[in-house]
Amino acid sequence: MGPRPSRRSRLSRRGPAAALAVLLACAGPAASPSPAYAEDGAGLAASLVELRSEVERLTDALEDARRTRRSQAQGFAARKAQLEAELQREELRVRQLREARERKRAEIEAAKADDAALLPVVEAGAAALRAHIDRALPFRREQRRAAVDQIEEKVAEGLLTPRAALSRLWALVEDELRMTRDTGLYRETLPIDGEPMMVDVVRFGAVGLYLRTGDGRVGTVAKVAGEWRTTLLDGEDETARINALFDGFKKQIRVGFYTLPNILPAPEERR
Repeated sequence: MGPRPSRRSRLSRRGPAAALAVLLACAGPAASPSPAYAEDGAGLAASLVELRSEVERLTDALEDARRTRRSQAQGFAARKAQLEAELQREELRVRQLREARERKRAEIEAAKADDAALLPVVEAGAAALRAHIDRALPFRREQRRAAVDQIEEKVAEGLLTPRAALSRLWALVEDELRMTRDTGLYRETLPIDGEPMMVDVVRFGAVGLYLRTGDGRVGTVAKVAGEWRTTLLDGEDETARINALFDGFKKQIRVGFYTLPNILPAPEERR
């Protein structure tokens, strides 16, 4: 008895049509997909496309975030370098200021020793200037004396070095010298009939004053017998001449010829 033919051999003998019928019968319902399976496949494909798009979007967003972070890190690094450079400059400036302060402190200590020898000179100069003001024309005398007193007070309180005090005293001396060359119209408080009164005055250097009160009285301030004396004048001629002087100065007429009562001191008093 010979070998048994295989299934494939038997199907081939029946022909292509029979073989196809057998295959379809064996495959059964799975050979033709159902509509539900087709819909599930389409949904999965759409979900895959959507997920792939979301992954690409997230990848791009992540890359943008990385670039932004790198840019920020570079900016922070540059700012840090700038701040470190500024800190170094400030530390250098502070060190230089401290060194300058120490040098200045040493100079001040050295100057104090030198200024100590100038202190008697300051005191003598202030006393001499105050004595001059007391003897000189009684024009704003209180203010002039106060300026000298203020210098001495600052030296005593340690707010002014003797060297600086001498410079300020010399400036006051120059003011006194300048006053001898100036002539002008001012307001001044003078004793009139034993009472202080604000009057108009024309000052001729440090020689003397012509005055005019608010009620029209006129007079002079001149040195008589070593003292400054205020004298009211009631003569018509003298009154007219002094009024002409005041009128001319109020009109800013500084150049002209005036005939005035004499206020020059006697020759023996001119010193």
